[in-house]
Amino acid sequence: MGRRRIGAYILPGDATWLEKSLVQYYPLLDALVIPVPHGDVGWTGVGVDVAGVMAKVRKMDVRGLAETVHGSWVNPDEPMRADTAQRQTALDALAGDVDWVIQMDNDEYMPEPQALLAAIDEAEKRGLDAVEWPMRVLYRRTRSHMFEIVGSGGEARYDWPGAVALRPHLTLTDARRVVGPYLRVTVAGDDVSLQLRHPTENGEVRWAGIAAEQAIIHNSWARSPRQIRQKTRSWGHAAGLRGIVYYAATWLPSPLTWWAIRDLHPFARGLWPRLNRRPIAQEER
Repeated sequence: MGRRRIGAYILPGDATWLEKSLVQYYPLLDALVIPVPHGDVGWTGVGVDVAGVMAKVRKMDVRGLAETVHGSWVNPDEPMRADTAQRQTALDALAGDVDWVIQMDNDEYMPEPQALLAAIDEAEKRGLDAVEWPMRVLYRRTRSHMFEIVGSGGEARYDWPGAVALRPHLTLTDARRVVGPYLRVTVAGDDVSLQLRHPTENGEVRWAGIAAEQAIIHNSWARSPRQIRQKTRSWGHAAGLRGIVYYAATWLPSPLTWWAIRDLHPFARGLWPRLNRRPIAQEER
């Protein structure tokens, strides 16, 4: 068997954390695809920062791997469908060229990418074609502190929004989720995260294979006020007046009110129990 070939795709809509994210897994890559939307228009019909993303990719792509595919992925009524279709186009473009595809969003940081290769090994041994990875969700940053989503008792908790590595022949659903069996990597000892409190899903195989410090850091809402206002007006997070109210009443005052906020996910109940505040380490700045 020859060397495993790995590809990735980057959605050109959010440049905020791209450099920090891409530099981690770029050394693993043999191919890179960017699905570029016609007219630089995102899923909800609002313009996105394609130029900013492309400029950063070109700067970091020192091996000249990046190729573009073009299309229109707009559905204001159901942006998740447009999101999924754009990802599927990128995945299909990599089929035949690579064995596995990394699908990391631009605001996600994997501290130890080599650990993902070990998980892919485990998935192959079990005959599985996708790997999900636990993510710690960051909600807010200030100059001195970081606010992280935690469990109801203040304990560490993790999300799994979908596969972060998969075979390129798979079909996607709900953005990054896959149709078919997958390996769900968990943090050893975690028994409080919402998904782990439920029985395994159809096709789900759990593997307690990593330590807490190897979990992905998801800089979800950890942005500047200007960037958050853009987030609530475009992408899949657009919610009209509801998003504006959430920004003003919950997100913006959170450095002062974090200790009292409960059940704070902007669109779904029960997913984000509360916040924890901690100082920002030097390497996290």
